[in-house]
Amino acid sequence: MKTSIVGVAAAAIGLFIGSQLPKSGTVGYVVITGTTKDREAAKEYFRNVNQVTKECGLTTLVIDRNTDVREGRNKGGGGPLTVITRHPKGKDAIIKCYESERYQRLKAIRAPHTNWNFRITEGKE
Repeated sequence: MKTSIVGVAAAAIGLFIGSQLPKSGTVGYVVITGTTKDREAAKEYFRNVNQVTKECGLTTLVIDRNTDVREGRNKGGGGPLTVITRHPKGKDAIIKCYESERYQRLKAIRAPHTNWNFRITEGKE
């Protein structure tokens, strides 16, 4: 009986630790696309978001404020924002940052002044 309890406890600990490790070869990405209606009204967001994402471990790969859109709703319109960031620990680390109180406070400042699609995904390194 004692051996069974120890075995079950060890398995539970192993599963927990394994779930906290990033999947081999995968990283998390945030892909933001959309338009900003009033950058000045959301200036507190833009002034602080880089510090928050940096503290979360995100690295910005792309910021393009004049994206060439070839298909979709804004086809041929150009101009929409595209931002791509990367987190080495995967999707769950990004979700934790996105759901943090600090980011949600900034989001509340930005959201009324932007029309963004915010995607959290996972892919290869």
